[in-house]
This record gives sequence, C-alpha cells and structure tokens, in this order.
Amino acid sequence: MTDRFCIDGGGLIAHTESGWFLQVGFEQTELAAATPPQVVAERFAQLCDSVKGADKRCVLGLPSGECFFVCDELPDSIDAKDRSAVTFELERHFPLDAESMVADYFVRASSGQIAAVAIETPRHQPTVDAFQAAGIEVVAILPTAFLIARAFYRSDAEKSPFTLVIFAATSAESLSVDDGGVYRWRQFYDADDELRRHQATIADQADASERTVIVGRGESMFQPRGRVQWCDRDAARLAAEGAGLALGGRWGRWPDLRRGDLAPSDPLFAVAGPLRKLAWAATCCFLILSIAAWYRGNRLAAESESVRQQQRAVFAEAYPGRRVPVMLMRTVRGEHSKTLGSRGRGDAIKLPVPATRVLRDLYRGLEHAQRVGGVRLRLMDLKIVDGVCSLTVRAVDAVQIGTIAKSLETFGFDVTPPAAEQIDPSKNEPIPTYQSTLSAVWNPPANRAEEGVDS
Repeated sequence: MTDRFCIDGGGLIAHTESGWFLQVGFEQTELAAATPPQVVAERFAQLCDSVKGADKRCVLGLPSGECFFVCDELPDSIDAKDRSAVTFELERHFPLDAESMVADYFVRASSGQIAAVAIETPRHQPTVDAFQAAGIEVVAILPTAFLIARAFYRSDAEKSPFTLVIFAATSAESLSVDDGGVYRWRQFYDADDELRRHQATIADQADASERTVIVGRGESMFQPRGRVQWCDRDAARLAAEGAGLALGGRWGRWPDLRRGDLAPSDPLFAVAGPLRKLAWAATCCFLILSIAAWYRGNRLAAESESVRQQQRAVFAEAYPGRRVPVMLMRTVRGEHSKTLGSRGRGDAIKLPVPATRVLRDLYRGLEHAQRVGGVRLRLMDLKIVDGVCSLTVRAVDAVQIGTIAKSLETFGFDVTPPAAEQIDPSKNEPIPTYQSTLSAVWNPPANRAEEGVDS
C-alpha cells in the first residue's frame, strides 16, 4: 500500500474477516485470523518498539459481524440518560442479555431516536485482557466501519448527511451518517443485489439530494441513487485516520465500547489524557516558579549587598575616625537611641523649627497689617530657614512697610529695621511703590512677651 497514514500516539489493531491488521506509525503487518490474542499483543508490542517514539497504546477495531446495531424509539417511561435502563431495553433488539453485553448509543437530535451499538462481553474480554497483560493500553473499542465513517466525516468539506458504502472482498457495508453519528448500519454478503434492495427500501426515507460515498471499489454493478462520490482513500487508510482521532482524544461523542465490563480498571482512564497534560503543565509551572524564585533571590541578594556597601560608605564618611562595625545597623540604632535620650540635657541636639509654624504666624502678621493698618502690599519673595524669614514686600509708601514690620513683631517676630527703596512706575504698576526686604526671626510662643494683640 503506497498511500499510508501515519498514526501518532499509538496504533491500530483491527480484527477483520481475513485476520488481524496491525499498524503503528507507517508500519503495517497482518496476522492470520486464528492467531491467539496473546500473540497479537506480542507482535504489536514488537511493532511499537521498532517505531521510534511510538507509545504502546491502541484502538481495537472490531469486524461488523461481531457487532449489533439498532436505531429505534425509546419508550416514554425510559430516560435516555439512564444507561442501565437503556441497556435492558436493548435486550428486545439484540440476542444478548444486558449482563453479557456492552452497549453505547447517542440520541438523534432530529428524531429523538437512539442509535445503539453493542458487542458481547465474554467474546472480547480475553482479547482486552491479553493486551493489558502485555502492557498495551486499549484506548477505545470501536467497529472498524465506525472508524472509517468518522475519519471521512471529519475530512468531509460539505459536512452534510451521507450514506457510506464500504466494499470488502466478500461483503459490503452501508452506513448512513449525520451530525450525531451513524444512524443506519447494514452488512451485505451478496453486495450488489442486497445493496440494490436496501437502496430501494430506504429510498422513501432518504433525502433525494443525499450523497452516496463509495469506499473500496473503483467500479460496481450496483448503481446508487442520487449523487455518487468515489472516495480516493481506501478503507485501511481511513481506519488508520479514525484510530488517530481516537488516540488523539478527538473522537467526539460517537459511540465507544470501552466501557462497562470492558472498561479499564483505572477509574481515571477516561481523563488520563487531560490529567497527563495537567501534570505536565503543573511541572512546567513549578520549574518556572523555581527559576523565577532563584533569579529573584539572587537579584535581591545583589541589591542587598549594594545597599550594605552604601551604608558602610556613609558610616565611614559620618564617623571618619571609627572602624566600620560588622553589625552596622545595630550601631546606627544605638547612636539614634543616644540622640533621643539626650533631649532635655545641655548637649541636646537642636532640631530645626518647622516652616509651617513660622508660615502660619507670618500669614497672621501680614493679615493684621492689612486689616488694622490698612496696608496694601505685594509679597515678592519669601524664604524660611529654621525660623528665620526673609521676605521681600512692596507697598504704596515707606510708612506702610514700617507698619508691616510692626505687625510681624506683634505676632512674635524680631524684625530688623527695614530700609525701603523707591520703585519707578512700570506697565504692571503704573504708580510709584516702595520695596523692602525684611529679615524676621520667629520666636516660639513660650519665649514671647505677653502683649495684648487683637488676632
């Protein structure tokens, strides 16, 4: 076979009419129909070992002759979500007991019918057990015809309902597929005659525009009704593509018989893929956090060392005659405690006078000069340093500057006698004015003489 599909993440084990078909990656092999499941599992494991990077995971494809299918209405008394009740209801359609079969189904949105497929558990249990004993993970158990139909539907550009006719060496199958999945499935051993009768039977039920897709034969004596599309891929390639979908977690809501008594013993098997991805994501997140913490720790250590060197340099500059101690901050805190403890003693450190307190009294003095002395002034410049004010004012005449000085003295300032200079008229001030720079020292309230000031 020249046109092969590469299966990633595992392989396909298909039990066909003529034997066993195995594929891993591009590698394919066939075994006789009488080959025991243990030998099949061993051969598949060898095939996985020969393909680089292949996982021992498989999709088990079943022949149509070992599957049962029905599409019918459910009684009103049965809820389609109750799988146990639906399984017992399927006893009316299949020659199997509910305890000895595994079934899966979906509800057709268009008609409300259920389309169910089932297999006999005791017939396939030894095969599944043999694969698991060989270390092969059985991801899904599916009819091979469903693999072919699912692969064609996924790659179909029209995404419209169609009837898929699959020709084999001695038989043929017809599957009707819509958005939900397979809702009609028949197998024919006299392919052309039985297919012709089947087409005539469903002619009234099918849409005249529905397509018929033929797989596995280039020409046929059977002439389908309506549009005919010949698939350019053979059944083996489509089955491999369908297996790739199941292995990659893209099978969707189509029936899967890996459930019930044929379900894996691991209760988390259904979410094993997402859990593996979650574990990888958590590991990567932990590594990123570890690297980020290591980088941040090194950066903080480098910055801390830089700050420590700056502290040592500042200490050496502040105390040139002392050796820089090892416990630098402890020494600094000790010196600070000594400074705080020296308050109230003769050698106490003098703290600067807050400029806000000085500015408050200065504002009150200027306001007093305006309100009481009728002074009109303009404050040109102001500077306050540790209780000493230097302010430049302009007034209409020199007498008003003296009034300003007197008002400041009233509010606790020692003002140096001002000297005023006349300023010629200008565009901004069209009249002559007098300007003076006053020097005033602020006295705290406790040091002021008691004076009657109307404030």
